[in-house]
Amino acid sequence: VLPRLVLRRLYPLAIRICEYLRLPEIQGVSRILAHWACYKVQQKDKSDEEVAHAINQKLGDTPGISYSEIAARAYDCGRTELAIKLLEYEPRSGEQVPLLLKMKRSKLALSKAIESGDTDLVYTVVLHLKNELNRGTFFMTLQNQPVALSLYRQFCKHQERETLKDLYNQDDNHQELGNFHVHASYAEKRIEGRVAALQSAQDAYYKAKNEFAAKATEEQVKLLRLQRHLQEELDKPYVDLSLHDTVSTLILDGHHKRAEQLYRDFKIPDKRYWWLKLSALATRGDWEEMEKFSKSKKSPIGYLPFVEISVKHHNRYEAKKYAARVAPEQRVKALLLVG
Repeated sequence: VLPRLVLRRLYPLAIRICEYLRLPEIQGVSRILAHWACYKVQQKDKSDEEVAHAINQKLGDTPGISYSEIAARAYDCGRTELAIKLLEYEPRSGEQVPLLLKMKRSKLALSKAIESGDTDLVYTVVLHLKNELNRGTFFMTLQNQPVALSLYRQFCKHQERETLKDLYNQDDNHQELGNFHVHASYAEKRIEGRVAALQSAQDAYYKAKNEFAAKATEEQVKLLRLQRHLQEELDKPYVDLSLHDTVSTLILDGHHKRAEQLYRDFKIPDKRYWWLKLSALATRGDWEEMEKFSKSKKSPIGYLPFVEISVKHHNRYEAKKYAARVAPEQRVKALLLVG
């Protein structure tokens, strides 16, 4: 009986029967009201504003009512603006967004998705926009939505790194562009490609007025070129070693003049260089060279480290040579170390 009454649009009578039979609200009254609303949107004699208001007044927050379904019916009837107004009453963003996309209201869909706080929903809209708009318009749309832009950057970091570069260029974000080129350089297998990427990074850092990063990148390019030269000449892997490891390896291999050259070229602090050379010579067991090094000039790290490292490498005989040269305040410790 109820479906026949609804089809004849005898809604009040159908609702009274539901109430009399005490049918569950979702099964009875809600379905009838939804049918009434769908019929209402087909009436062209009233404005969109009036129809939307009337439907909301009648339905309110009735359980089981889906405003998105009513909005979909309005859209199918060619009343797009009414559909948008009805969607304002839909509490579930997950129901609003798909219909807005279907209606080609992508920017509104993006705003609704962001308001919902649902990351997956935002990604759905962003990727839809990416396919729908040309590249320039797409980027400009994201510029006005910082949350969507941030999420899209995260997506690009893992899925479309080249697009990330375009985003940074669009924003004139030279700092992040420099970081991008540094990361990209280590994906290059050939040294020439890596050097070219690092030079691009250096240019970007200068534009970002980050002198430290620019200088550090310049020195890395210089080190890479030098390492390649050493690798070709000495037939030993040097590429990708740190500056300190490069110096240590050269000393371990007995190339003292080359290590000295790096110390000067890269302005390694005196104390650091003395520690590097001392550790490498002791590891190599080159005690004669270590003694010669200790007499080359006054040690900037003192002479206790010479005692300590000799003892560490089980050579107390050598350690005793330096004990007498240790500063007075550290001499007792040195004498105890050598026994």
